[in-house]
Amino acid sequence: MAITVRALESSDGMKVLAIYAEAIKGADATFETNVPTWTEWNRAHLPMHRLVAVDESRKVLGWTAVSKYSERREYAGVVECYTFVRADARRKGVGGALLSTLISATEAQGLWTLQATVFPENAAAVGLHEKVGFRVVGTREKIGRHRGRWRDVVLLERRSPAIS
Repeated sequence: MAITVRALESSDGMKVLAIYAEAIKGADATFETNVPTWTEWNRAHLPMHRLVAVDESRKVLGWTAVSKYSERREYAGVVECYTFVRADARRKGVGGALLSTLISATEAQGLWTLQATVFPENAAAVGLHEKVGFRVVGTREKIGRHRGRWRDVVLLERRSPAIS
């Protein structure tokens, strides 16, 4: 499968939300339990570094985006990243292509740390992040409730070697 990663276009919005809805239905992808509106999604993610992966027929296979980690000036180069791939496109290089492109784009802008939080049960997501250079910082135990039970998350980060 040929995968192209490109900037998210306005016509991709409903496809992005459909992929997110699919992830929300699963048990181990996100704390979210309701699909946001496009306005809510748009507000939650920074305008730069919104990417989609498409196949040769231009079908959106996955997306990645970032949000601000903190309003504090000293954390200006730290963002939280989110990556979701359609169920029928998993284990085909889509997530790796998205994250690799995101890493290049954020480094070019001078961002020095990408953070991600993943449920520890989602071993594929933890492995994907490690494959592209993230490291496990630790586990945040019982950080939030999800569908009636306390959940842990693995905190991963990728510190850019390009930023000194």
